[in-house]
Amino acid sequence: MVSKNQNGIGHLVLFLLVLVVTIGGLVGWRVIGSDKKTQTGSTSSSNQTKTETGKIDKIDTSKLAFDKPAATSDPFNDRKGPFYHDVYLASSTDGVHFSNSQQQIINKASVPDAIKLPAGQLVIYAVDGGQRSVSGLLVAASDDNGKTWKAGSLQVKTSRTAYSVGADPQVLLTDDGKLRLYYLVFPGPPTSGQPPTSVNKVYSATSSDGLNFTEEQGVRFEYAQITDPDVIKIGTTWFMYAAQGQTQIYATSTNGSSFTYKGVTRQKGSVSKTIALSDGKYRQFYCADGISSSTTSDGINWMDEGVNLAAPAGKIICDPSPIQLDDGSWLMVYKAAS
Repeated sequence: MVSKNQNGIGHLVLFLLVLVVTIGGLVGWRVIGSDKKTQTGSTSSSNQTKTETGKIDKIDTSKLAFDKPAATSDPFNDRKGPFYHDVYLASSTDGVHFSNSQQQIINKASVPDAIKLPAGQLVIYAVDGGQRSVSGLLVAASDDNGKTWKAGSLQVKTSRTAYSVGADPQVLLTDDGKLRLYYLVFPGPPTSGQPPTSVNKVYSATSSDGLNFTEEQGVRFEYAQITDPDVIKIGTTWFMYAAQGQTQIYATSTNGSSFTYKGVTRQKGSVSKTIALSDGKYRQFYCADGISSSTTSDGINWMDEGVNLAAPAGKIICDPSPIQLDDGSWLMVYKAAS
């Protein structure tokens, strides 16, 4: 016969067992729930990493092709225009003194700008003087340090225009591994018999494959009669240099998207490309007596270095864009016209 005390103890033990099982189930559910959240977070992070690693490494040259055949006669009706320009290559061992190999790499093209992508591929963006590209711009790539090149049309998605999105392209690699292309947009031809006074605008577009660009909203910079934007970050400030004929002006920005005019860089020597040097300084190549250069530490005060590349007899050379190869030597692409 069981006493009342024993019966009470039994009920207490049973109650404690039920309580332990209930708490254990709750704890287990929390752990599993926490695990599921962690796994979901990990998957999300993994997907984000895959997206982030979609940075451009090189251009897929198998996709390079022109939109249409080259024009057989001058489509611009301008004897000094890009139909009569070609892109050439020069070389250097020190990045200052260049020898002219007179190696033509793209015909009927103008205002070239070159970049070396992370995989070592060399890429040029330029105005298509042969009107082979709906956008008015072309791209060329080399996987053998400039010995051979393959060219094709550049695609730019924009609602602003259906043809010839801009001119004077300049490209840079962004912090997130994409390409940003700056280019000039003209409002239209000047009034016949009147001096040109139009305000030209600089737009930009970005790309993750180097072939297909999407125009960004808004205008990066606008100013009277500017051409040939040259953009670089010096310290924490973005600089945009632009040509007004032979005069070089500059504007600055805190974000690379909205630039404000600051002043004149030099009175003679424009259409530039500015590059960073290993010693912390910057070198700007520009058109003057052929191609010349100056150096700076702050983007504002410059020290002239003289002529880097003299023009061949009977030729005008301009639009310099140097790139350093992995072996330390240099190439410079530039425009030549008769």
